Parts: sequence; C-alpha cells; structure tokens
Amino acid sequence: MDFPILGTEPHAVELANTLHGGEDHLRTRQRVDGWFARVGLPAVDAGSARVLRDAVHRLFTAAVAGVSPDRADVEVVNGFSTPTRLELAWSASGPVARHRDTATGGAAVLGRIAARAIELLAGPDALRRCTAPGCSLFFVRNHPRRRWCHPSCGHRDRQARYHRRRRRPEVSR
Repeated sequence: MDFPILGTEPHAVELANTLHGGEDHLRTRQRVDGWFARVGLPAVDAGSARVLRDAVHRLFTAAVAGVSPDRADVEVVNGFSTPTRLELAWSASGPVARHRDTATGGAAVLGRIAARAIELLAGPDALRRCTAPGCSLFFVRNHPRRRWCHPSCGHRDRQARYHRRRRRPEVSR
C-alpha cells in the first residue's frame, strides 16, 4: 500500500496527511489497518479513525491558515482525547509529562493521537504546510529554515525555481 511519507512526523500529523491532494488514503478498512500497522500502532475502528483524521485535518488546515476552525471539529478531537489524560510524574531528572490511558485498544490509540493533535495545536511546535509544488502535507517545523515536509519536496521545489529562472521569455517580432 502506498501512503504519504511516514516515520518523520508525529502520528497526529501523519494521520492528517492521509487526506491530501484530493486522495483519501484511508478509504477502506484494509487501508486503515495497513496504515496503523505501518506506523506500528494496533488496529482501530476504521470509521472512528476517519472521523478523527478528518477533524484533525480541518483543525490543522485552520491553524496553518490562521483562521478559526469549526467548533464541531474541536469537539470531535476533545471527545477522542477523553480516554487519555496528561499526568505529571517526577523522576530523578525532574518533571516528566506522561499520557495515562483510561481505555484500552483502539480507543486508547485514537485518544493518544487526539491528545498529540491538541498538543501540536496549542503548543510551541510550529505546524506548517509544505510549500513544494503539488504538495499539501503538514509537518512540524523543527528547524527555522524548514519549508518542506520531506527532502524530496525541497529538491522538487528548488528544481522548479531553477527552471523558472532559466526559462527565457519569448520575444515577439
């Protein structure tokens, strides 16, 4: 199964990226199972995964555009995150935040993804959309100069700029 780039972003971002460019990479139960297996998570209810993915995608889209999202999407993500709560623990090296699940199975998996989406939306991580031609994937900007979701998008963008500069305008006679 072909999915957008995996393994470089938090699961919440990678789940949102399964809906891009007019394509739904989780359109069937088998695709949902395949995606969760590829990212190393247990299987979940396919319908619930798509509902969470759609809400997270719309929230991320609103965040990168700087507009207010639909309140219903906020409620969906909050509803999924309910079985997961953030707890403070104290270790020898200092304070540590841990997720504590009050549910098991698919509900816990989707709860952690929803909680991470909330952390990304409300936290200091800079959520961005790739600027490469033809790409609309989200990524967490972990370097001030990062503009692309993946090095291949950066390469494609640089090539497009090079060819635009080299193209000579036609002279009319």
